[in-house]
Amino acid sequence: MLNRDEVRKGMRGPIAEVSVPEWGEGATIGIRRYSAVDLIAMRNLTKGIEDEGEEVDNKENTERNLDIACEVLSRGLCDENGKKMFTAEELHDWDSEQREVMYRLLADVQSHNGIGEDSVEESEKNSESGQTSGST
Repeated sequence: MLNRDEVRKGMRGPIAEVSVPEWGEGATIGIRRYSAVDLIAMRNLTKGIEDEGEEVDNKENTERNLDIACEVLSRGLCDENGKKMFTAEELHDWDSEQREVMYRLLADVQSHNGIGEDSVEESEKNSESGQTSGST
């Protein structure tokens, strides 16, 4: 019989290991699957945002996007045990030289968790054919 820790580990899902060469030779970081709490929090964070395909170039929009990116990353980046490594506030303080790394890791976190443009397109295809992502 599984104990509590084993069940929790199994619920967490796989941890992806991603290379971060900018941090040194062989440097890697883990990416965890989102929990239900993470998904709800991010849904609330982005509630009311409408993407009409237009880029708005203003300081408020840029700050809002950075806030969202930091929250998404803070909930996805982890150590080898699946423990979160950074708060959104800590990530927000990364200097501008790390922003390229941040946005690349953001894409990795989204991909590992099945969110982002590709996932939206996949969901649309599945819904048109009457399938869900879990169907066989």
